[in-house]
This record gives sequence, structure tokens and C-alpha cells, in this order.
Amino acid sequence: QLDSLTAAIRAQADTARAGTCRLVLAKWLQFFRDGHLYVQNEQVSAAANAAADATAIRARFANAPRLPWTRASFRTYLDNPVISKKPLEGIWRGGVYEVGIVAGAAGQYQGFILKADSIWWTPGQVKFTFAAPGSAPGAAGPGTLYLRDHTPAPRQVRVVSDGVLDMQSSWYRTYPRPVAAPAAATSHSFRMLDDTTALYRIASFDGNYRLLLDSLTRANKANLRRTRLLLLDLRDNGGGSDASYSSLEPYLYTQPVREVYSQLWSTPDNNARYDRNSQLYPSLPWIVKRYFPVLRRRLDRRLGQMVWQGISKKPVQVSKMSRRRQHPELTRVAVLQNRGCASTTEQFLLLARQSQKTTLFGENSAGILDYANMQFMPLPCDRLSLGWATSRSHRLNRGEGIDNVGIAPQVRLDPAAPDLVEQVRAWYRQPRR
Repeated sequence: QLDSLTAAIRAQADTARAGTCRLVLAKWLQFFRDGHLYVQNEQVSAAANAAADATAIRARFANAPRLPWTRASFRTYLDNPVISKKPLEGIWRGGVYEVGIVAGAAGQYQGFILKADSIWWTPGQVKFTFAAPGSAPGAAGPGTLYLRDHTPAPRQVRVVSDGVLDMQSSWYRTYPRPVAAPAAATSHSFRMLDDTTALYRIASFDGNYRLLLDSLTRANKANLRRTRLLLLDLRDNGGGSDASYSSLEPYLYTQPVREVYSQLWSTPDNNARYDRNSQLYPSLPWIVKRYFPVLRRRLDRRLGQMVWQGISKKPVQVSKMSRRRQHPELTRVAVLQNRGCASTTEQFLLLARQSQKTTLFGENSAGILDYANMQFMPLPCDRLSLGWATSRSHRLNRGEGIDNVGIAPQVRLDPAAPDLVEQVRAWYRQPRR
């Protein structure tokens, strides 16, 4: 299958324009079904991004695939009782985008822009495509979602309920038969729901949020002392840096924690990520970075080999926490997860579920952690860069891999059900044997 796909993609590459280079490369990379392997626009600073010329951006994506529909013509089509419609056809909203979803050939659906920012995305451009999953709740099919910079990303498109689709982000039908979308959740917040119950919303573990999370946790130290049930809402947290959740670990700890180590593939490009001045780790604490020179020397001595990431060659490390750092007064921790929980967030779930006072609620996580620790390199093509994983978890040797499966919750909840936070609280109010 790979040989056949490679031959087909090479044929496309022979005639591809520079502007479609990303699409051609992404089709080949999607074969590997790896969330840590993709092509993206080269990273630019926030200042440079803000100064980007809107006209130049529109011109860059002027030849992106598009459909001839307008809002008026699509509404006329949807309102025509003579024409039979497929179950998912209609007008939908997801985040800042409003799209029309129309059925195409061979059981495919396409979502095209009706309203966006009119810079990166303009009306008519195809925002996603997916195979018809069926209309029953839980039905799913493979698809491709084009990100803000039109980078194609593989997605499993799932029918959550009538009028609600999940593509690692939620889409809600607004016409016909509109479905009310829930209010947007605050990205990072802490609040007391009652005298002994706290809700801690963490939308990302990105390294840029580490100091914010540390300060939020520190500022609520008194609240956490009187908290008996802590609800950690991690839904749609796509990951980031393990250091970002370090301030939470003492509140979860009940027993020695088992961590399965990874091995790093040693090459000159991969090893460069462990330079002291690497831009991949702007927010890592110095106590972590001080290990980089030692690791870099070990890697450089074993080019072309797999090298243990930790100091020890043991595949599993068991660590204990001193009593003075623990918080036994917090007796119950609930973690709310969904399919949008990925990468570093999954590492946190693996840690959290080892705590005797922690219960995971929701649905399986994304399943993209077995190969991780990404590196990026510019490609000689249309200002693109390739991102790839540099490490392989020893979980795979133990038959504990999670890629394309995810981490299962201990208590399953319907992601489409209203007020999941209240459902979790109700679960704790039920009598336990």
C-alpha cells in the first residue's frame, strides 16, 4: 500500500506548483496515522505574523480548493423540497468558522467556508472533507481538516448526536434544525463551585502557559486546602510541555509513580533540539535544561542508535514524593477528558490514573503519545517545515501502546450530554460500595 501511494504521490509531485506542495506532502504523511508527523508553515514570530500583509495571504491561498456555492444559493438548495438531502447537509458552525456541508460523489462530504476571517479563509474554500459516517450517534469516518494555514490534518469525524460533529473540535448545525452550541469555555481558570468543590479548567499545557498555571495553582493554595473534590477539566487540551503540569502533581500524589521511559533516535538534526539555546523550549525551567548538555554528549556518541532518554537504562522509573510536598487533605480528584486530549495531556492522564484518589471521566483520549518529542526542520519548498517525532516509548515493547487508540476513562460519559461537570459531581454523590 505504501509503495502504491508513494508512486501516486510522486506522479503528483512532478506537476505540482509550489503553492500545492504542502497538500502533496501531507497526503503521503497521512498514511502513517501519526499525530506527531506533519508539514506546516514555517514558524514566525507573533510580531511578524501580525505584520503580515492580508493581500499577500489571500494571494497565497487563492488557488486553494473551493466550491461554487454562495450562502444564498446553498440556502436555496437546502430549502428545495424536491431535492433529497443527505443527513449531514446543512450550515454548521465551529469556533470562528461557519461552513456549509454538502454531499459529494462516492459518499463523501465537503465543508466549505461561508464566513471566516476573509484573510486566511475566504467564502467557498474547502475547510474539510470526510467519508460519510452514517447519521447514528457514534458513527465515524476518516476525513481531512485544513487548519488555519491550510495545512491538511487527518481527523476521525464522528457524529456525537443529531446536529453535533466531532473532529477533535466540535461543530454544531445552525440550519436547518439548529442545535444550540455550549458557551465557550475559559482557557485557564480556577473557581470554587461550593465550599469544598473546585473546578480547574486547563485548555492547554503549552510551555507558554507554564508560569500562568503555576501562578493559578499558587494563588489558590488556600482554596485547594479546603477542597475535597477537585475537578480538572482537560477537554480539548492538545498537549504542550510536561513541565506545565508539575505544580499539580503534589495534589494528585498518593503512592510512588511509575513512568515508562522513551528512547531517542540519535541523529545530528534530532540531537540539536538539546542545545541550551534551543528555541523549542523557551519556557522549560532551568533545572530541566541543565541536563541537556549531558544528554547531548550521550546522543552524539551514539549516532544512528536508540539512546535512553533518562540517566538510567531502566525502561521504567519509579519515583517517590516527599511527605512535605503531598496534599492528603485533597481526597478526590476527577479528570474530565475527551478525544481532544493529546500528547502531553495523555502523559498527564497516565500519571493521574496511578493516584488512588483520581478518577478519569469522559471518553478515550486522542492516542498520539507513543512517538513524541518533536523536532522541526525547514523544507526547500514554499516556506514549509517538517515536524517529526524523535522518541519511541518503551510502552510499545510492553504491549501498552496507545497511538490511534487513546487512554480509556474509568467512567464513560456521553460527550454530547449537557453539563458534564455536573454529571461528575452527581457520580460522587452516589453511594459507593
